[in-house]
Amino acid sequence: MRYRPLGRTGLTVSELSYGAARGAIDAPDDFSASIEAVIDSGINLIDTAEHYSGSEEAIGAALVGHDDVLVQTKHMPYSDFSPEATYIGTPEGVVATAEQSLRRLRRDRLDIFLGHGMRTAASYQQFMSDGCCEAMVKLKAQGKVRFIGISELSEADGTHEVLKQAVPSGVFDVVMLTVNFLLQTAIDDILPLCRAHGVGTVVMMPLNQPSVESGLVSIDAAHECIRRHIDHGNLPDAPPYTDEDVLDFLKPYSIPEAALRFVLAQEVDSCCVGARTPGRVRENLAAVDPPYLDTNRLARLQSLFGGISWQMR
Repeated sequence: MRYRPLGRTGLTVSELSYGAARGAIDAPDDFSASIEAVIDSGINLIDTAEHYSGSEEAIGAALVGHDDVLVQTKHMPYSDFSPEATYIGTPEGVVATAEQSLRRLRRDRLDIFLGHGMRTAASYQQFMSDGCCEAMVKLKAQGKVRFIGISELSEADGTHEVLKQAVPSGVFDVVMLTVNFLLQTAIDDILPLCRAHGVGTVVMMPLNQPSVESGLVSIDAAHECIRRHIDHGNLPDAPPYTDEDVLDFLKPYSIPEAALRFVLAQEVDSCCVGARTPGRVRENLAAVDPPYLDTNRLARLQSLFGGISWQMR
């Protein structure tokens, strides 16, 4: 495993981090085995959240005796995960979530605590002014949280308008943002902004919105995701986008490996990717191999998909 500095935090994090959003309830044995594979591989950052069913509890149990593994968890001040969700943040809710996460994770302090899924400039401003951000700052001052930050919701904010305000604020140590080869908008503006302000960058959704049907998990799913972009007017309904061989230039890499290599080739601190099985964890590790993706493939991906400005399920 290779490691990179996490912004100005002083932490050093593995290039690949582990997204523990799924599997704790419906496949607990695989979840536990995947965490074990993560630890064995040298991955030292695990991402979870209050609303990831059973995840914090399972991570807390799996990491007993592994205090060197960093955990990033999140509080969502919205009614649900949809882009249109109502903002419901309160300072009391921030503090209660942190206290509950500490108990579930069996830790004395949270390594990284994020406001989860900031999706509009208006709700971000509300979070900053209604006491929620102040509550996070107080938790840090009390030693209950080491570093604070926010994550975005790229389905609602594909051009990262929230992060354009948040990063220069000086408040946040870490941001979690979307970068993948079907949403490249952060590469030329947000990543340089983060570097300029010493803000750590943990990339989420390197496989786009992964599902069996769509995303960057297989060649068929990638073609389906491209088709959906065409249907929504984000890409032309014409060659090369309609060609079956549009992604053949990525061979011999599989689609998910190429997608991870694309992210790792950028100036990011860690690329967070989920895996439902230990075998998938080990497959992901193949991407940690500089120079990750050659300049010709990177240029071709930018030429094909660099104009997309919305995350597509």
